[in-house]
Amino acid sequence: MISWPLLRYLLASYTRSNRYFPPIAFIIISVLILYSYKPNPVMDSYAVTSSLLFIGCAWLGTNFLNHDQGRQNVLLILHTGSAKVFYVTQYAVLVLICSIISTATVVYPMFTGMFDEPVGWSRFVIALMAHISLSGLGAAVALFFQSGWIENQGRATGLMLILIVLSIAGLSLADSLPASISILVYLLPPASPMIDMLMHSDQRGIARSIYTLLFSFGYTAVLLIIYLKAALAKDAAELIRKAG
Repeated sequence: MISWPLLRYLLASYTRSNRYFPPIAFIIISVLILYSYKPNPVMDSYAVTSSLLFIGCAWLGTNFLNHDQGRQNVLLILHTGSAKVFYVTQYAVLVLICSIISTATVVYPMFTGMFDEPVGWSRFVIALMAHISLSGLGAAVALFFQSGWIENQGRATGLMLILIVLSIAGLSLADSLPASISILVYLLPPASPMIDMLMHSDQRGIARSIYTLLFSFGYTAVLLIIYLKAALAKDAAELIRKAG
């Protein structure tokens, strides 16, 4: 399903564009500010950095998807031979970048002695999976706000920011809304449950953490499936329009 030559090409094309610098700089600077003093609580700190990655990787995702303004997409799809392979490979590039950033973000405070206690293997794995999950979720959200879908990128940025804020505030919104409509909050990307899980993982145990992680990964998979179906339908409609 993934074209490795295409993945290498897209990664090289993006790094040459230098458009990756602002979102990655945002993540690095934010993490350095957070750990500018020590010691820090382990899981509370990871809750903050995972939310930063959710924001930063949504920004990085839109930058990546828009970095050549879609000029080469048609040629790359023809060269690849499958639009589905092209779109899956696009997202795979984002997952690769997000996973590298997530690993660095989780490992950095451990090796620099920023915490007030040892992390331990179970908390390390939970934190790493949570960072990869939220960064991948942010990248998946970005799929729907690229220039090929919303031409006015100022409007797209505003809408995406609103969605990000609502997602991070999800559980707080659910508590403040009437019970009859609070269930709608759970349709939002599950950034808030993931952050809450990290903050209370020591009290709630491994099983609850695994459930939250699986829900987040599952939500991201559903977003990707919806995107693939919509993108393929959009491509088919454009071909029919041009032919007719």
